[in-house]
Amino acid sequence: MPSTPLNLCEDKMADAMATALAAIEEREGERRGWGKPARLFTVHLLDLDTRSIELRLVPARTWGALVLNPADALTHVARHLPAVPPGMERRPYADAPVAGIAMMSEAWGRPADREPTEDEQHANAQGLRVNHLAPDRIESRLVYCMDINQEEFYVCRRRGEEPRVLSTAQRDQSTVGLGLVPSGLGRIAHALREGLPVFS
Repeated sequence: MPSTPLNLCEDKMADAMATALAAIEEREGERRGWGKPARLFTVHLLDLDTRSIELRLVPARTWGALVLNPADALTHVARHLPAVPPGMERRPYADAPVAGIAMMSEAWGRPADREPTEDEQHANAQGLRVNHLAPDRIESRLVYCMDINQEEFYVCRRRGEEPRVLSTAQRDQSTVGLGLVPSGLGRIAHALREGLPVFS
């Protein structure tokens, strides 16, 4: 773990998680290079003071990443799990079987200042993924994590750039992402918090 916390979040537990995830992206992503398959990890925070963490790789065969798009694979796992109840009580990481669940994957995007073309809109409406075909596509590595308290953490590094780290535990940051991945991770994190079986 880095010796210096990110100081991204006021909550010490959440800041330890954000710091850990930034380190995961650096160590497991940037140092190993691009073109790697999606990976799913359970995250275990062993000591808050030292921000010591343990990652446990979830075998790809147990969550469908070998045959499905990673976002679709998460959705497939999560659809059988109970919905996250509103107003959950916060739980210290040390009092739970895991601190969170994180997925690292690579993705293609398009520039934020460019509207999708008519062909892209048509493909998106059909559920097709076409960003990788765009001539101005942007390659990114993403680490998306949901902790056991349903706080979202997001590390994004565009190729050749420094990473950005966001969390809903930051002041004035209500969300960091939408879609299949945060939804799936949310259900999985809740099930793991409650000690329910998730991966077969």
